[in-house]
Amino acid sequence: MPTINQLPTITTLSGGDQLPVYATSNGDARKASITTLVDYFQKTFADPNYTVVINAPTNSGFNIALAASSQSIWLIMNPTGTFAAGSVTLPPVADCYDGQEIIMISTQTISALTINGNGGTLVGVPASLGAGSSFTIRFNELQSTWYTIVNSLQIAGIDVVTTTGVQTLTNKTMSFGNNTFSATSLQLFNALSDKTGSGLAVFNTSPTLVTPILGTPTSGTLTNCTGLPTTGLSGLGVGVATFLATPSSANLATALTDETGTGSAVFNVNPTIDGANFTGHAQTAPVPGSSTGGVLTLDMTESNVFTSTLTENVTTLTLNNPAQGQTVNMLFTQDATGSRLMTWPASFKWPGGTASVLSTNSNAVDLLVITYIGTDWYASMIKDLS
Repeated sequence: MPTINQLPTITTLSGGDQLPVYATSNGDARKASITTLVDYFQKTFADPNYTVVINAPTNSGFNIALAASSQSIWLIMNPTGTFAAGSVTLPPVADCYDGQEIIMISTQTISALTINGNGGTLVGVPASLGAGSSFTIRFNELQSTWYTIVNSLQIAGIDVVTTTGVQTLTNKTMSFGNNTFSATSLQLFNALSDKTGSGLAVFNTSPTLVTPILGTPTSGTLTNCTGLPTTGLSGLGVGVATFLATPSSANLATALTDETGTGSAVFNVNPTIDGANFTGHAQTAPVPGSSTGGVLTLDMTESNVFTSTLTENVTTLTLNNPAQGQTVNMLFTQDATGSRLMTWPASFKWPGGTASVLSTNSNAVDLLVITYIGTDWYASMIKDLS
């Protein structure tokens, strides 16, 4: 019989190949197949409390149905690639016993994993598995419920085991990808150690803030703000806040630093000015007027000086909106034809009661001066200015 060193070398084994063994039960040498040896190792060194199920799905949408077992189950999934979806159907709930566990592990990513409780309720099972990820569920017979007790996730390429206990992650980068992080504002509030304020989490588009203390903003636009305060404002001049709250003439005068005079604010239409002192010169821009169809209409609020070149006889002269005591100068110029006539209003009062007549020469200029008192105009004319 040759020794082992004299035997030819074989590099590939098959299940039917034989190995020599010494059978202690028989007290002699015998042979055993490779298959028999592997079966012995699995039964001897595997966890005796688990039934091992190995499955190699070949397509997305696969389903693995687990048969009833008197032991806990260890499901090893070896997909041939990354699959978008897959499902596992648990043993019928009537065939499961209290405390039974099922471990599931996948060597490839299953993006959408569906677990069918087959009559049992599921709590905490993951909706996907990353490559090398696993989880364990345990059956509670009283509630007919499978509870997740250990869940190994793939986070940034590192296995992190999460349980119901508190764990500390140090120098870890968490990337959730397509997964969802779910928390209430209160849970986030309790998790933060350096927060300020209370209430709901705030995001930058159209938030509703309740009595916030903003400190000193770098910038901001208050165009659409309401309820702006008129007290407590800082950086305003003396009296400005008071004027904003009560915009009276007296409060405006207090807020101004370079005003002159006293009294009420003055606007440009018919103001009443008491004891005004005018320095320098003042002028009123002349306003031209022309007649149409023998009618000449002038608005006394536009100026105190009016000019008109006569191109026809004026049968109606209307002076609108005069002010008491207003004095108006009117320059009437004949056109090249001349001899244009003017019919004066009945309210005109003339020296000696005789109305003046316009000069008739071509291009002649007459100056009419009138002052409004009561309801009458007191008139005088300087004629044929040249």
